[in-house]
This record gives sequence, structure tokens and C-alpha cells, in this order.
Amino acid sequence: ALFVERQRGAAQPGRVLELWLIPEGGAPVSLGVLPAASLARVEVPGALAPALTGGTLAVSDEPPGGSTTGAPTGDVLAVGPLTEL
Repeated sequence: ALFVERQRGAAQPGRVLELWLIPEGGAPVSLGVLPAASLARVEVPGALAPALTGGTLAVSDEPPGGSTTGAPTGDVLAVGPLTEL
């Protein structure tokens, strides 16, 4: 699981924030729509766990329910590398 804390910003009215895992050298994979709360626990499917090492997280602006294409369709609002603690 990942714990995600949004420290500023929020989804625009009628939109949602979607979290993406981008494996090193791979295409984005949705980890789901983030809740309106600023702190979220996001379950990472076991098959994606290896991609957490060296991967990147991104947040995009999407329509309600999230992207319907399997890829980000709205603006990418945040991107950052995953680091192991």
C-alpha cells in the first residue's frame, strides 16, 4: 500500500484526481481515483509492486470515475519519483 498526502490543491468542480504509477520505461497504470480527503491509502496490486522501485507517481485531472481510456486524459498536475525509505 502507498499512503498519499495531498498538501495543496484539489479537484476542480466536476472533476477528480487520479493517481498513476509509471514503471521505469513503461506506460502509466492507474492506481485509482483519489478521495477528496487529503490523506489516502492506495492499495497497489501485487503484480505492480516491483514497479514501485524506480517508478514514478503522477496525478492527473480526470472526469468523474477516472480515465476511461486506461491512460491519463486530462492535465498532469503532479509528477514525482518514488523513493524507498
